[in-house]
Amino acid sequence: MKRLFGSIKMTWPRVILFALITGIYTGLVLMFDALEDTSFQDIGIGYEWWVIFAVIVVVNCKSNLDAMLKCFVFFLISQPVVFAVQIPFGKLTVEQSIYYYKTWFFETLLTLPGGWIAYYAKRQNLFGAAVLGIGNTIQLVMACAYACNAIADFPHHLLSAIVSVVSMFIMSFCIQKKARCRAVSLCLPLVLVGVLAVFVYADGWLNF
Repeated sequence: MKRLFGSIKMTWPRVILFALITGIYTGLVLMFDALEDTSFQDIGIGYEWWVIFAVIVVVNCKSNLDAMLKCFVFFLISQPVVFAVQIPFGKLTVEQSIYYYKTWFFETLLTLPGGWIAYYAKRQNLFGAAVLGIGNTIQLVMACAYACNAIADFPHHLLSAIVSVVSMFIMSFCIQKKARCRAVSLCLPLVLVGVLAVFVYADGWLNF
C-alpha cells in the first residue's frame, strides 16, 4: 500500500492506462440496474474514489507541473470514457452524456490548480500534512453524507462511508511519516467539517 502512495514511477503511459481502466470500470458498473443506489455505483456519483485516484497520481509525480498536467489528463480521459462505455449499450444518449459531462469538465479544469497544490501533500512537514488534510476533508464530508444515507436506508452506501473513512487513515499513514503530521492530516478534517456543520445548523436555526 505504501508503494502505491509514493513509490510508483507515474509515467505518461501509466497515467493514460490508469485513466482508461478507471473510466471503463466506472462506466460498466453504472450500467447494472441491480446496483443502483448502492455503494458499488457511488464511484460514478461521489468523489471519494476520485480523490484517492488523484492522490495516487500526484504523489507519484516528480514536480508540481508534472502533477498538475498528469492529474488533469487523468480526469480528461477517464470521465469521457465513463460515458463512452454506456452510450453503445443505450444506457445513456449522447445528449445526456454531454449534459452530465458539463459538470465534470468544470471539475476537470479544477484539477490543474488542484494537482499543483496536491503535490505538496508528500512534503514531510506540517504544510504537507495540511494539504493532505484538505483531501481528507473531502473524504470525511463524503463519509458523513453516506453515513446519513445508510442510517436512513440501511445498509445502502454503508460501504462507501467505510471506504471514505478508511482512505483517510491509509493516505495519512502511507504518505506522511511523522506522527504529528499524520495527526494534523487527520484532525484538520474534523475541525473543518465541525466548523461547516456549525454554520449549516446555525443557518438552519436562524431561519427557523
